[in-house]
Amino acid sequence: MTTLLGRVRNMIDTDCLVKGRLNKDGCKVVMTNAPAPRLIVDFDKPGSPLAEDVARCDYLLVAEDEHTHSWVAVLELKRGKLHAEQVVRQLQAGASAAEKFVSQEQKIAFRPIAASGSTAKHERAKLRQKANAITFHRNKEPVRLMSCGARLAQALRS
Repeated sequence: MTTLLGRVRNMIDTDCLVKGRLNKDGCKVVMTNAPAPRLIVDFDKPGSPLAEDVARCDYLLVAEDEHTHSWVAVLELKRGKLHAEQVVRQLQAGASAAEKFVSQEQKIAFRPIAASGSTAKHERAKLRQKANAITFHRNKEPVRLMSCGARLAQALRS
């Protein structure tokens, strides 16, 4: 296991680690061709590094691909309509939690991702606003949108 993955694994309660599929409330994300090896943290499970009473996204993905690129992604899955303000708050909470596991010096490709069944045009416009970019180690990244049932690999590399 790589240094990044090993460090994250040592800092996370193994009860909140997920193997395989990402699926919340009827919205799933296909893991085909997603970077590996990887760790996936379910922020809703017991042992999560986020308190139960705070806004939080669904998942944290930490991975390295065959080219030794390191990836950190926070994911929010919504089967129905997506609401920009809520999603931004949840993804930022996940990014803030991830900062505790990943050193600022490490070169990371950070991706905040929202998967949904549908996203209204005005909500997509809100997510594109610079003010709604997600901050990770002082760098801002726009939220990437994907549809439920789509491949995570495409959202990571967009």
